[in-house]
Amino acid sequence: VSIDHLKQLDRLHRVQTEFPWLKVNLSIGGWKADGFSAAVADEVSREKLAQSAVEVIEKLQLTGIDWDWEYPGSDEAGIAASPEDPENMSEFLVLMRGKLDVLGEKNGCYYEQSIAVGASRTGDYLWQKVLPALDTVNLMTYDMNNGKKVVHVTNLYSASEDMYSAEKSVADFVAAGVPKEKLLLGAAFYYHNFEGISLPEPFGKSYAGKGNHIDHDQLTEDWEYHWDEAAKAAYYLRDNALLTGDDAHSLTEKRRFMEKEGLGGVIIWELNHDRKHLLLPYLAGKL
Repeated sequence: VSIDHLKQLDRLHRVQTEFPWLKVNLSIGGWKADGFSAAVADEVSREKLAQSAVEVIEKLQLTGIDWDWEYPGSDEAGIAASPEDPENMSEFLVLMRGKLDVLGEKNGCYYEQSIAVGASRTGDYLWQKVLPALDTVNLMTYDMNNGKKVVHVTNLYSASEDMYSAEKSVADFVAAGVPKEKLLLGAAFYYHNFEGISLPEPFGKSYAGKGNHIDHDQLTEDWEYHWDEAAKAAYYLRDNALLTGDDAHSLTEKRRFMEKEGLGGVIIWELNHDRKHLLLPYLAGKL
């Protein structure tokens, strides 16, 4: 684990000083982040990775760490992968939990450990082994269904049998043995932009492009708002383009679902996309 590339660490320290109650955990990985498979492949490399993570936590005075490997056992992001990845990563997380506990005894505090997981990828970890080592399992219930058709990407419910949803993700992970109270539901503060489509009924149609993301803050009045009641999902139309993502209505529905199901909370990708704080209050139940 290296932090040499990180910028504005001085600002991070100022935030930690001004808001001492704030938990700040470092997330390692992300889409196309390579090196995980080799780093957890054997006991020696796992020890090296865990020790370097502990040193970073102490140096930055963090409250925990999050591992975002997308995804163990998969090379779809163009990264190295091995069939042994799920077992090796699970072994590593147990080792890391032990290191965090030792560090906690030294400093008189508790350090958190979490993982970010693909919405439908329940087979990426050995849950019976790894769950005692984790505080939360963070569901990336966004960028779902995002393949060769125009679809919702962060819908709460399935509007059709072939549509995946946040609800199905929760059910799949619970069935795999993950307690609800450790599951965090994913919400999107961006919109996926399907450009060059045919209106007015675009959903389910083939899509050859890749699309792109725009921030919630980039929405303008010329986008026409729509609501999918069955999926509990928002979308916008303009010319030959469609935006799909979360809005105040869908976030309120996700918060209610989280509370009803007894989930541990929510994660957001990402707070930076809502600089005016037009969305966050709906997840907090303030509006």
